Amino acid sequence: MKFIPERSLFKNSLLSSHIFVLCLFFLIASCSTKGPDSPVRPYPEQIGNHKGSKDRDFSYRKDRLYPDEQNKKTAKIPGQELGSFNTPDTLVDLNGFSDDLDLGSLEKAIENQLEAMFEQEPTTPVRLGTFTLTRSRLVETLEAFLKILKQDLTPEEFNKEVTEKFFLYRVGKGKKGGQKMLFTGYYRPVIQASPERTSLYRYPIYKMPERGFQQVEYKTGIQLVGTHTGIEQVRKRDVDKKWRKLTREEIDRKGALQGQGLEVGWLKDDLERFFLHIQGSGVLEFPDGSRQGVGYQGSNQYSYTGIGKLMIRDGVIKTSQGSMQGIKKYFLNNPQDISKYLYQNKRYIFFTLNNEGPRGSGGGELVGGRSIATDKSIYPAGGLAFIRVKKPVLDENNKIVRWQPISRFVVDQDTGSAIRGPGRADLYFGTGLKAGAKAGHYHERGEVYYLIKRS
Repeated sequence: MKFIPERSLFKNSLLSSHIFVLCLFFLIASCSTKGPDSPVRPYPEQIGNHKGSKDRDFSYRKDRLYPDEQNKKTAKIPGQELGSFNTPDTLVDLNGFSDDLDLGSLEKAIENQLEAMFEQEPTTPVRLGTFTLTRSRLVETLEAFLKILKQDLTPEEFNKEVTEKFFLYRVGKGKKGGQKMLFTGYYRPVIQASPERTSLYRYPIYKMPERGFQQVEYKTGIQLVGTHTGIEQVRKRDVDKKWRKLTREEIDRKGALQGQGLEVGWLKDDLERFFLHIQGSGVLEFPDGSRQGVGYQGSNQYSYTGIGKLMIRDGVIKTSQGSMQGIKKYFLNNPQDISKYLYQNKRYIFFTLNNEGPRGSGGGELVGGRSIATDKSIYPAGGLAFIRVKKPVLDENNKIVRWQPISRFVVDQDTGSAIRGPGRADLYFGTGLKAGAKAGHYHERGEVYYLIKRS
């Protein structure tokens, strides 16, 4: 779903779009967790510590990384070293590795992730299910696999190379040998917008307030910006903490950020703005036809609340209508309920302008169909995986006409607040209407096998 300041040497750092697509499980199950009181910085071992690096923002979903106490799960597990991968109860053997997508997209996903990982500490231990290994082992795996891809082998030769050079480790939830992963989907929307407020475009999206945020204090406590006399300016060192306590309702309905010059764009309706927050990244299409990317910059201190779950609880929609499309349809027919439900999700996302694709929590730019998000306390950023699942097939009107079994290689590059536990994954579908039509209904169980280069 995921995009926090980060150390990097990349040129022209960009933000990638958190948070998740709002599909059936994501909306109904609402597995979000309570996070820290401010946007979480990536842990030093995730990115290395390079002198002279510049702060950069990463993923729309990066704020959903877990606190330090959660991250302790990645510590080395005694007795389960790298060599444990060659035991009978962990290894699997597949007869062939067919892939339904072009291999060029796979090469791009691997190269994107390697670019990010080259700047990270190679000796850092990372978790893969019940095992630990170093980040350098992940890099070796990606490099070795990329070398095979570039050889232009026949299917038979390719299968032989993969089988001989990599361990396959099946993960998921369930009994050994039958584990499954529940896949949901997310994407990057294209939304009509304006660079300035007009009578048609009235709903702003904001960047994060800086130290000059004009919040004021009355005797009765913190109030919104006003022109009343007798007000006392809050000390600057307190300002940064207090704006993070603002809720969605205080920002969007009460105008807590108005007049601060924080607007980065204006949208046509409140619902599109809300779903942009859910995705955390998007493309603004202006009236003159030009486009501008926006990506995750940060968030307030609140956890995500799935409105689909609340609507089903209240009986306004059925469980089968809990997809993104089903929720939009309900609000189209019942606009009076939009604010009632949207404001119950106190979480608020801030954006910055960019012109690149979204980046995952692992630092690499995502590739549609080739990038997945998992629980990073269990599975590693930069892991190479082979999945077997079903995909939706669309007609010319972007309606799903059937579901087709497929298999493909993907790179584990992201995380998200609803992606918790060993049996959850989120598949990134790309940008635009077709990607949204697929992601919005995606709720499929499949098989996941991580590849690790043999020593």
